[in-house]
Amino acid sequence: MNISLVAPNTSSIDKLLNLVEELFDYEALPQKVEQTQQAIQQLITTPELGQAWFIEADEAGEKMLVGHIIISYSFSLEHGGRVGLIDQFYLKPEWRQQGIGTQLLPQIEQHLSQTGVKALSLEVNIGNAGARTFYEKQGFIPRRQFCMMTKSIKQEEVSLHIAS
Repeated sequence: MNISLVAPNTSSIDKLLNLVEELFDYEALPQKVEQTQQAIQQLITTPELGQAWFIEADEAGEKMLVGHIIISYSFSLEHGGRVGLIDQFYLKPEWRQQGIGTQLLPQIEQHLSQTGVKALSLEVNIGNAGARTFYEKQGFIPRRQFCMMTKSIKQEEVSLHIAS
C-alpha cells in the first residue's frame, strides 16, 4: 500500500471539514462549525500558519481518502526556532493499525526539516495508551514534567495598545 499526502485547496475544504467532523465525533470534542470552517479557510490560504494534508492510500491503483493531518507552526527558543505542532492526525477507523502512521510520519518529518522546522510536538489523550505507545515508538518523548494548558482568548472588538 502506498500512502501519499495531498494538500487541500479552497475547492476541497468541504472534504476536509467532513474529516475534521469525524475526528471531533470520535474524540467526543465540542465543535463550533463556523469557527472550524473559518480556521480551515485561514490555514489553507495562509501557509505560514501551517499545513494540512489529506492522507490517501493507493491499493492496486485505487486511491482512497483515509484521513488527514494538520500541522500548525510556532516558534520556540527552547528548540531553536520554528516548531510544528500536530494539531490533528486522523485516520478513519478501518484504516488504523495498518502501518499508515509509521509510513507517514517520516515523510512529514522530512518535509518539515526542509522547511526549517526544528521540532515536532503533539498532544495525545493521556488515556489513549495505544496512541501514546505508537508515538513513543516514532521517537516522541513524553515531557512528564510539563502539563499542556490552554485558555481560549475571547475576541474583543476593543483594540488594545501594547508597548513594544
